[in-house]
Amino acid sequence: MKNSIFRKVADLFTKNLGLKLLAVAFSCGLWFVVNSITDPVESKTFYNVPVEIINDDLITSEGKVYAILNGTDSVNVTVEGKSSSFDGLTKEDIKAVADMSELTFMNTVGIKASSTRNNSEFEFKTNIDNLQLSIEDMKRVQMVINTSITGEPADGYVVGNVTPSLNTVRISGPESLINKVESVEAVTSISGASQDINTNVELKLYDADDNEVRSSSINMNISTINVAVTILATKEVPLSFNTTGTAAEGFTANGEITCEPAAVLIAGRKSVLDTVSKISVTDPALDLTDRQESFTETVNIRKYLPSGTQFAESSFGGNVSVNVGIEKVVTRTLQIPASNLAVGNKPAGFNVTVRELPEDNPHPYTIKVTGTESVVNSIDENSVIGVVDMELLRESLGIDEWVPGTYLGDVVFNLNDVEFEEKYQFTITLQADEEENE
Repeated sequence: MKNSIFRKVADLFTKNLGLKLLAVAFSCGLWFVVNSITDPVESKTFYNVPVEIINDDLITSEGKVYAILNGTDSVNVTVEGKSSSFDGLTKEDIKAVADMSELTFMNTVGIKASSTRNNSEFEFKTNIDNLQLSIEDMKRVQMVINTSITGEPADGYVVGNVTPSLNTVRISGPESLINKVESVEAVTSISGASQDINTNVELKLYDADDNEVRSSSINMNISTINVAVTILATKEVPLSFNTTGTAAEGFTANGEITCEPAAVLIAGRKSVLDTVSKISVTDPALDLTDRQESFTETVNIRKYLPSGTQFAESSFGGNVSVNVGIEKVVTRTLQIPASNLAVGNKPAGFNVTVRELPEDNPHPYTIKVTGTESVVNSIDENSVIGVVDMELLRESLGIDEWVPGTYLGDVVFNLNDVEFEEKYQFTITLQADEEENE
């Protein structure tokens, strides 16, 4: 009885075994097909994932520095997994890591991708297998910061002082890169400025060919500095020169002092410029002592600038060419026509006569003048006029009104830049005019 039951059970499993196995296989296949249809495997690519470097202190602790080459500091990561696993997966969930402890002798480090989600659900592939590095000694230097400006201020204004908050910067990085750096520049724009500027300016590094040196491997202890730029108003003012000493005997300065340039453009605060009308120069180079002819000297006027001002043009150093005229002193006798001599402001009620000019026999009046040769020789005797001003004479005598009598009055001639050999005076007689009084 037991054998019969055992045989029936055995037949249940062994009878038509091939068909039964095929059915099982078909069922499993059908399960996989259905499952794949309802939750298929797919892939998704995340671009420009930054490569995180870990354990880089293994390099920096030895005084080395590294630079990432050929753009291998970011990769594209392709993730494969079931469709349902991608729900909510973003680029921020993807990580690419290079472990410096795995550095090869070729200065490469393998890049391993993962996610912050369950990594067992995904397979990761990167378009770049290895981080490529350049490793060299670190170099540290301290460099002077060059400050400069760009652009032009508003019309009528110039740049005064350019003052940086710091003058030096410390930079460090791969020796090959640091060796390329020739200058550190801080450039401030002053375009259209009419008042002082105070701003933060970015520091930039340049090589010997004035190409900017940029690299994330270069570190600076500061990246910006504060720059203060003074903007000054301008004003053109004339130059005035004073001589010292006395020319040689028989010679004198003729008063003609010319210079090139005749005026200069200065800069300063407007309140200061408003008080400046000229620049007066008294320089030892303009000493006349023992000179017998005109001369030209170069004078630097910088030290004569009014306090609080400077030259507006930085290219102008202050040198001007000054010419001082010196001429021979001559004396000339002039014959002035009697008709050119007169009494002015005649008092009413009086007859006026001048003893030196008899009406019955008029003759030229002789005077002697001394001056520079050019001035004296240019005098036209017929154009010289001499006048005794009776009103001025009365005031000089201190009298309130005229009375008949004889007076001595100074003759004033219309001659300038000459000296007279003596004081020329006329004897003037006042007589009451009887007819006019009647």
